[in-house]
Amino acid sequence: MAQPRKRPRTRHLTSTDTVTMRRPQSTPDDTAPPPARSPEPEGRISTRELVAVGSALLLLLFLIKIYGVARYSLTTTTALLAATPVQVALGTVTIYAYYVLPAIALGTVWFAVRFRARIQPALWPLILIVAAVTALASPYRYLLRCLAVVLAALCVELVIRHFRHRWARSGQEALITRGHRLTGWQGLSVVYLGAAALAFQFMNSLGAPWVSAQAFLINGTTVTSTQDLGDGVNDLQVRPESRFVGYPISETEEWLTILHADTRYVMRIPQSAVDTRLTCHHEDDQLHGDLPLMEKLRGNTYSSPNLDCRKVLQYLNTKQPGRPLPTWN
Repeated sequence: MAQPRKRPRTRHLTSTDTVTMRRPQSTPDDTAPPPARSPEPEGRISTRELVAVGSALLLLLFLIKIYGVARYSLTTTTALLAATPVQVALGTVTIYAYYVLPAIALGTVWFAVRFRARIQPALWPLILIVAAVTALASPYRYLLRCLAVVLAALCVELVIRHFRHRWARSGQEALITRGHRLTGWQGLSVVYLGAAALAFQFMNSLGAPWVSAQAFLINGTTVTSTQDLGDGVNDLQVRPESRFVGYPISETEEWLTILHADTRYVMRIPQSAVDTRLTCHHEDDQLHGDLPLMEKLRGNTYSSPNLDCRKVLQYLNTKQPGRPLPTWN
């Protein structure tokens, strides 16, 4: 008959017993210092540096814009900058909205197609809404110009792709290296061509102020020029006028600062001296308006709400200061 197996007796520790605690052996990974942070690759611009460079570039563009509006006169530039330091930024962006809207529409489509593998599916409706709204709000003529830039960028992309594949199959190390360099340019041709087109338009319309033109009728006269700009001689020739076209740069309840449209002379006139001021379109400076794509699709025609400033001045010639506005047919 088999004997039952005896259980080992459990030993309980008493106060006189000591227990030797064995420390776990440290591994080399536990005692090693944390790995050093790898430095950023040389030559790469960080986000902070990119923001700083972009801010400095915008400030430089605004200063160049004021300098061009002042007809390259530092005295007038200083007067304009002191009068409206904030309106310059908002007004400059506004007057180039004809080109900014098509650029946003076509640029959104371009980069959405270029980086479609990285875009989350939930972002596609937002991308389509932005592209559609900006395209429909874009003037038709300026949208076609921006579309021409995109077509030129597509041609450049095809050329880059052709040479990249051709050099990759050549087997020569130098040509393969050139092909790798072209890979970094792929997809960015629209950025460089678009930036070149916007820079050309910016310089072409450098003298266009950032506010709307107005035709003024003054009670009495005011000085609109202190010299003849045509003879090239800086002699004092005061020319007072009562009717002129200018740009209201700044105004308060008592004073109005106006930049003359032709002489670019900065005038400071009391508000009480202004009899009539009518908003108009200065054909020599401001961009020509056009019908948005949405209205073009509806079959409507474009009619500017602001008349040519020369015709508005002809109307003001028939009005006497202090008298009601006459009827004009």
